Amino acid sequence: MKTHRLSLIVLLCFAAAAACSAKGDASTADRDWQAFEAVDKAEPSKPYKEMSRLELSQHLEERAVRRRELGLAFIEKHPDDPRRWSVIHRFFPTSPRFVKEWGPLNADGVPDHPVVDDMAAAAWKAKVAELKAAMAQATDLPRDVVKSLAVRDEAEAQRKAFYSKWQGGKEMAVDFPMNDLSGRELSLADYRGKIVVLDFWAPWCGPCKAAMPHTQEVAAKYKTQGVVVIASCTNDTRESFEKWVETNQANYPDIVWAFDPAAKSDERASKKHYEVLGIPSQFVIGRDGRVVDVVLGYFKGEVLLDGALAKAGIEVDAATLAQAEAQRKKRSLY
Repeated sequence: MKTHRLSLIVLLCFAAAAACSAKGDASTADRDWQAFEAVDKAEPSKPYKEMSRLELSQHLEERAVRRRELGLAFIEKHPDDPRRWSVIHRFFPTSPRFVKEWGPLNADGVPDHPVVDDMAAAAWKAKVAELKAAMAQATDLPRDVVKSLAVRDEAEAQRKAFYSKWQGGKEMAVDFPMNDLSGRELSLADYRGKIVVLDFWAPWCGPCKAAMPHTQEVAAKYKTQGVVVIASCTNDTRESFEKWVETNQANYPDIVWAFDPAAKSDERASKKHYEVLGIPSQFVIGRDGRVVDVVLGYFKGEVLLDGALAKAGIEVDAATLAQAEAQRKKRSLY
């Protein structure tokens, strides 16, 4: 009887120790998870609006590096914790650039050509691909990751459908009434026989305004070949359109400024007829009225619009075409 009682006590002690150990592991995992989440919640040394463009770039890089370090540590220490997939999921859009030197700044105070550690960047890209492949096979994904992946997959499907529809000259451009700054009505039909860049934009859209210097450059450079750029303001008020154009049109003399009178309603052409996923969206319309290509969004230095015009028969120099093709591949547009 004493022997049995002793054995029972020993078993109970082992069970208690195991429970304490498990509790300790759980507490450690919670602390490590909180540390990982704290990276994105931490306040910078000064408000974002007070940062220079260089300071903002440095801050974002430091945060991405820290997120990577804590994330990898969590995955290594807690290989069975479902939250590891949340960690991995956050690696995708927020990877560090592995900057060694930021280099000179451009006129806007932005480091255009930082020096990066190419070997470290390549190794990290391979590691993320490995983690991503593992996540695709996982059976214990947290709900937030499942939901986020579903949203991402739906967005990707919409993006592919958008490009598939508007590339290759399969669709006729849908005409719709617009008004210029004076109130005069104009439409795409007024420019039949020309190659038209129909640029959907809005005064509140930062990327739209960032793209305008290059759009003006394109309008001026190719107008002798019959190219016309119509900047059709969408999803905003007439008042806002007039105020912005009156202030800024002198900087863009070769752009035709127009306003969609459907304004913010669901009847606006950008939504009803062209189903844009975001702005700026620049549709290149051939001389026969068919949409040849579309450029969605803009990043500084891109010449994707030039490449799209080449598909409509515009003569574009070989160096620009090569640059556009490299940028297409980088963006994974095709």
